[in-house]
Amino acid sequence: MATQPQAEAPLPPAAPESTPPAWRDVDRPADVAPPPLGAAAREPWDYVPKPPVVLDDDGYLIADSMTQNIRHSKRLSACETLLSNHFQGRGGLVAMDASMHYMEGQRHKMVGPDLFVALGAKEEGRASYKLWEEMTPDFVLEDLSPESERRDLVDKRALYQRLGVPEYWMFDETGTRLLDESGAPLGELLVGYRLRGGEYRRVRANAAGRLPSEALGLELCVREELLRFFDPVAGEYLRTYAEQRIQREAAERRTEEVEARVAELEAELRALRHSR
Repeated sequence: MATQPQAEAPLPPAAPESTPPAWRDVDRPADVAPPPLGAAAREPWDYVPKPPVVLDDDGYLIADSMTQNIRHSKRLSACETLLSNHFQGRGGLVAMDASMHYMEGQRHKMVGPDLFVALGAKEEGRASYKLWEEMTPDFVLEDLSPESERRDLVDKRALYQRLGVPEYWMFDETGTRLLDESGAPLGELLVGYRLRGGEYRRVRANAAGRLPSEALGLELCVREELLRFFDPVAGEYLRTYAEQRIQREAAERRTEEVEARVAELEAELRALRHSR
């Protein structure tokens, strides 16, 4: 006796959508459904920190070996802009976070200075900086952070000294990591080293409290948590775009005030002539 085919059970009603609206606005692979906000499952697009890792008080990533904290990036960007503007047209290169290769044929022999200046180099036209094709940089700056402290204080200093970099500078926003010749804390935010007899010697502050850089022809100091450059020839600090705008607006106001006063005097003079 043939059996009658059983009717398929009806599908259960669809569960209410729990995906937050924000996810709908993000393009995702068609075969990967985003989880509800707050789900702990790891997904293909999740960032995996690269040790050493620095977290804030809430356990969120501040920086790791692949990223930098916001203050670090702001300082370096300001330095790069100030120096690029100052040396523009003088045949120099100012580079931030660039790959510097120092041994031909050995691709792992590479260092990434936070910022360097090579005054005799071409300004453009390269994807990386190869010392066997270029000149040795005149000036290197590292902005210390917890994940790079050992490399900057010891390893990179030794490397730059071997490579013959004339000046090596370090900035530490905490004021606790920089050391003197005996290894004791300096309690300073900024320290510079100048190559003398094949070894780095610490740069001493001048009477104005600034650290002179022979390589740049400028004087360095820290103002409002930013590294600033003073031009002793011009007798003023290199200005940021914001400072240049303020100076330009102030000059325009002075010009307008002078022009208005001249117009008043001319009107008074015409009135005096008519009264005679």
